[in-house]
Amino acid sequence: MEQLNDLRISDFQSLYSDLQIPSKTTMDGFYKGTFVGPAWLRKAAGPALVMTGLGGWWGKQFYGDGTAYNLVDKDGKLRKKFPMQLVDIHSMIDGKPGLALHYNAENPFPWTHIVDELRQLDPGTYLGMTYLKYKPLHKIHLPFLLHFQEDFNGL
Repeated sequence: MEQLNDLRISDFQSLYSDLQIPSKTTMDGFYKGTFVGPAWLRKAAGPALVMTGLGGWWGKQFYGDGTAYNLVDKDGKLRKKFPMQLVDIHSMIDGKPGLALHYNAENPFPWTHIVDELRQLDPGTYLGMTYLKYKPLHKIHLPFLLHFQEDFNGL
């Protein structure tokens, strides 16, 4: 992960493009999230999530049916927030077929305008790239990692 923190934001697009597309059915479970990339991004990510209603972000939970939730740590307990759907897409990042999380319409602003695309970095580890759906902002990709938590019983 330290190597990823040495990359510039612009370096993540080529890394992402070289990775495998995960299968929806293999994503079932709990995934601890971490921010990667330049120090300024890692430091700003937490406060930015607080301002958008996702303060205390811990990671994501995926279900075998393609539904998912963000998980936030509230007073030492994980709570589900902002439901999403895993969907097959044409990637806005590299134009290849891909897999993304689309936030459901009932979520608050700005989440209905955000997409998290996913690719497999290592077994059990996924590189996520977050962006806004709208041009030209869709070209700004913010990286994060999701690490599978084996035998995790968080909820």
